[in-house]
Amino acid sequence: MSYAQKVKEHAAKSSDASDITTIEAARAEVAALKELFGNLNTSSAGVGRQSVTVDNYPRWFRKSDSRSCMTKEDYAKYCNIVGPRGYTFDQAIQCGIDTRSSTGMAIPDEESYHLWRGWYDKMIFQRHGFPAGAIHPCDLDYSKIDTSKVPKNLNDYCVSTRIRAARNISGFGMPPGTTRGERRAVEAIVKEGLATLTGELAGKYYSLTDMSKAEEDSLQADHFLFQKPNPSAMISGCGGCRDWPDARGIYHNKDKTFLVWVNEEDQMRIISMQPGGDVFQVFKRWVDAANAIAKVVSGKGMKFMTDPHAGMLSSCVSNLGTGLRASMHIKLPNIIKLLTQEGLESFCSKIRMACRGTGGEHTAAGSDGKVDISNNDRLGKSEVTLVQIMIDGVTKLINFEERIAAGEGAAVAKEMNAQTQIA
Repeated sequence: MSYAQKVKEHAAKSSDASDITTIEAARAEVAALKELFGNLNTSSAGVGRQSVTVDNYPRWFRKSDSRSCMTKEDYAKYCNIVGPRGYTFDQAIQCGIDTRSSTGMAIPDEESYHLWRGWYDKMIFQRHGFPAGAIHPCDLDYSKIDTSKVPKNLNDYCVSTRIRAARNISGFGMPPGTTRGERRAVEAIVKEGLATLTGELAGKYYSLTDMSKAEEDSLQADHFLFQKPNPSAMISGCGGCRDWPDARGIYHNKDKTFLVWVNEEDQMRIISMQPGGDVFQVFKRWVDAANAIAKVVSGKGMKFMTDPHAGMLSSCVSNLGTGLRASMHIKLPNIIKLLTQEGLESFCSKIRMACRGTGGEHTAAGSDGKVDISNNDRLGKSEVTLVQIMIDGVTKLINFEERIAAGEGAAVAKEMNAQTQIA
C-alpha cells in the first residue's frame, strides 16, 4: 500500500477526534499517527534530533535476549521512533551493551511500549515464550492456594518467605524514562496513598533523602534499605538511576512484614514477607496490600499500567505479566553437596523455578546450604499459579533433601537429573 493510500485509509476511519473519549484511545491514535507520518515528534525533547541510521547498529551486545533476537531490520524499524519523553530506542537497548542485563532492553514508559510494540512482542516471546496476541491471565484469589502437601516440618528448612511484584501508575514515565518532576509526583502520590492504609498495613514512609542515620542503620540491619543499584544492573544501564536518591523511599508497616519500595527499578515494588514458611499468609497480605494500593490510585482518578497481552507493565521485560516473584530462603545442604549449586539451579529450571544465592542473582549459597528458591515465570500464568508452582517446587526439594539424608542420594541424583521440564 502506498503512503498516500495509508493516509487516505486512516483519514476515512474518522474525520475528527470525536471517537477518542479515553486516554487509551488518545495514546493509540498518537501511536498510529507517529507510525504513519514517520514519527513527527512534537515533544520538546525530540526537537532538532538527528535521524539515526542502521549504521548506528551496535557492533556487539552482552549475552541477553536482545542479542539473541535483534536484527538490523528490527533496529532500522524502531531506532527513530521516539516516545513523548524523548527517550530513544538506543537508550532502551544500552543496558544490553553496558550491563549484565539478561533481557538487554528497558521499557521507559507506557507510550513507548505501544510505539515499539512489534519489537516488544518479539522480545516477550524470546523471554517468556508467550506469543503475540495471547491474553495474560490474572487471579488474585488466595483461597485457591493449596498447602496440603507442604511438610509439617517446613520451618526446619524454610528461613523466610517473600512475595513481591511491581506496579506503575499510568500517565507517568517508569524509572528509565521518567522526568525528575514525574518521579517526584509519583513519590508524592504513593506517599499520600500509603498514609491512608490501616490495620496490619499501616506504617511509615522513609524518604532516602530525609531519613535519619538511626533510621538508615535500622533499615540496613533488617536488609530492607535498597541501595543505589550496581552499575552492572539493568536499571543503571538504561538511565533509571538519575538523580539518585531524589524521590526514592521505603514504606513499611509496624511488624516489617509489608514494604513498598518507591522509584527503585519500578515506581513501586509491593512486598510481603515474614520469617518461616507460611506462604498462604504472606500471599494473602500481598493481595490485600496490592488491592488497597490499587483502590487508593483509582480514588485519585488514576490506574496501574496494564495491557491485555503484557499484563502489568514494568521497566524490565523480564517482569511483565504478574511481575510477581514468590520466594523462600530454604536450607538444602545435602542437595548442594550432592549436585553442587549449579546442579540445583539446573534442576530448578526444569520445574519452572529459579535458584539463587541468598545475596541475589550470581551469588553463592550460604555456608548452611541456604538458597533463594522462587518461581521462574512471570507472564502467561496467573499470580495464584505462580505461587502454587513455588509451593510445590519447595515441597519437592525438601522431600529430596530428606531422602538424601536417609541414604538415598544415588536414587535422588538419578531422579533429579532425569527430571523432564514442565511446560
